[in-house]
Amino acid sequence: MARKNGNGEGSRPRERADGRWEARYWVGGKRRSVYGSTRKEAADKLAKAIANNEEPRATFAATNITVREFFAQYDDVVRDTMKRRSLETYRDIARLHLLPAFGNKKLKDLTREHVQRMYSQKRDAGLSAARVRRIHGVLSSALNHAVRWRLLDHNVGREVSPPRVPAPEIRPLNAEEAKRFLAAARGDRYHALYVLGLTTGARIGELGGLFWSDLDLNRRVVRVQRALITGRGGQTFEPPKTPNSRRSIGLSQRAIDALERHRERQRVEGFAVEGDSLVFTNTVGGPINPSHLLCRSFKPLLEWAGLPRNTFHAATRHTFCCLALQQGINARTISLAMGHSSVAFTLSKYALYIPNYGDTAVGLDEALG
Repeated sequence: MARKNGNGEGSRPRERADGRWEARYWVGGKRRSVYGSTRKEAADKLAKAIANNEEPRATFAATNITVREFFAQYDDVVRDTMKRRSLETYRDIARLHLLPAFGNKKLKDLTREHVQRMYSQKRDAGLSAARVRRIHGVLSSALNHAVRWRLLDHNVGREVSPPRVPAPEIRPLNAEEAKRFLAAARGDRYHALYVLGLTTGARIGELGGLFWSDLDLNRRVVRVQRALITGRGGQTFEPPKTPNSRRSIGLSQRAIDALERHRERQRVEGFAVEGDSLVFTNTVGGPINPSHLLCRSFKPLLEWAGLPRNTFHAATRHTFCCLALQQGINARTISLAMGHSSVAFTLSKYALYIPNYGDTAVGLDEALG
């Protein structure tokens, strides 16, 4: 059995969830802790505390800054570290929800009760559980920085219970519906985009960010290297959603045929079809606007095909994954094509679409005779 540390003996520093390093020691039969912003700082404080047999100094200095003043400091940092869409979401949530509720309150006086009450008020006002949980994520992330900067000794967001958000139901197209959709889109300007979405699982921003140099039709591969981001500040090209989203995906013959027809159409219209030129453009050669594409092309096509209203993500990305699993394609291959973090993540979302997955009936009938 491992021996319990005695008085004056300390533990190795460990990193806490709030980013600080903590080392513990015993003195007078009571456990004490020292904190540091780095492992070395915590270890040095531990050695000094043990040597002097003294209480560690406080690791934060309470100030009188308001929540509004803190968020101004926080904004100076995150505007250069967050992705554009994340930054816009954070600023919207701070402006519409957090600052009206807490802006004039001193940061050190913010309590669990204040935050929990605000969440309840937002729910009573009609905000969805998902939206309130997003508010919680923004607040908790900001308060982590306040702890790291030693403006607070702990993050009150960790003491709050945000509303539970049920997992969204996946509603992909089945094989017959997918065929009807592509048939309806046959003469559409973005037919190749829909084919590529259904046969590679690429996101709409990733499709909008494709250059012709990302396609190798001879080797039947497309390389996803960037995403088109559309927001209030215009359109920009940024790295894909996650590190795993930068990937290569095999192209089906259907996709190659559609891309070749699309390339010829673009050439006839006078647009460049090689190098770092966009594969999918609007009618004047600029980047596509996802909102316009959905309203003017995608949704009318669903209606013409006699299909229920659906999202682009479900009709293409979800459908690709589910149809691939039903065709017996290896789950790891599909996970890599989707850009997921792991095969386990892929299976956790789509396992019920694997034929006979979890079906133990036949095996048990045989075993029990």
